[in-house]
Amino acid sequence: MGPGRAPGPAGADLLLTDEVGRRVATAGGDRSGRVTDLTVRLRPDRPPVLRVLVRAGDVTALVPRDVVEQDRPLDLAAWGVDAHHLPLARDELLLARDVLDTQVVDLRGRRLSRVSDVLLRRDAGGGLEVVGVDLGTAGLLRRLGLGFVGRGVLALEWQHLHLTSPRGHLVQLDADAAPFRRLDPRGLAELLTRLSTPRALDVVRAVEPAHAAAALHQSHPRTGRRIVAGLSHAEQEGLVVEAADEHARTVRRLGRGGSPVARRRFRRTEGWRLHRPPGGGR
Repeated sequence: MGPGRAPGPAGADLLLTDEVGRRVATAGGDRSGRVTDLTVRLRPDRPPVLRVLVRAGDVTALVPRDVVEQDRPLDLAAWGVDAHHLPLARDELLLARDVLDTQVVDLRGRRLSRVSDVLLRRDAGGGLEVVGVDLGTAGLLRRLGLGFVGRGVLALEWQHLHLTSPRGHLVQLDADAAPFRRLDPRGLAELLTRLSTPRALDVVRAVEPAHAAAALHQSHPRTGRRIVAGLSHAEQEGLVVEAADEHARTVRRLGRGGSPVARRRFRRTEGWRLHRPPGGGR
């Protein structure tokens, strides 16, 4: 499913922004805590909510989701963590910090969009899972109290997005089932176009050399040059050795000129210049 109308929150769906800020009772009863974030373990389809980040005064705790939902006062000391160094697993993300209000690449619509909310759903066992993100401006208006909840949701399913936040990008690079690994060369070229040079280089290094070379062959020459120029000579040769002959020639040609540009070039009169892959490539 591409971007479209998502089921409204009045049905089975919940919004992350409705969960964040919710008050929870704490043991002792002298203060209440607030939900400040939810964590998920990265999965290719509908990652489950694992833990809830709760703050009460100067106490920060990462509490298992099922414990929070028992509707009993929480002993935050039992789940206390260092607020500045949260003990997250390698494949664990914070939805509010790493997804909400960050930019994501829509791998189907091939565009860069900002997340206005995260869509959650109860699974058959009563747990929470992420089904997608809201990319619509109505989500922002809703949060400002200027719109009706559930209207104008522009939904993108989780398995069709690439996260660009620092943590989200790194976690996806580590995941064998990350969506970018399923892209064909043309789709990968479109993704590389929308990433900064450092992040594009990360993706090129994370996929098979022959696949990376095929994507660079599909890319606009300016995009290809800024990426190949960021690779070491050994990395460039690694692509050439594994690539099909035509793709190897492209990599060599791209490596003969230019230097890496960490940001896409900006002109006041044109905005961000997006050098998309040319049509008709193989």
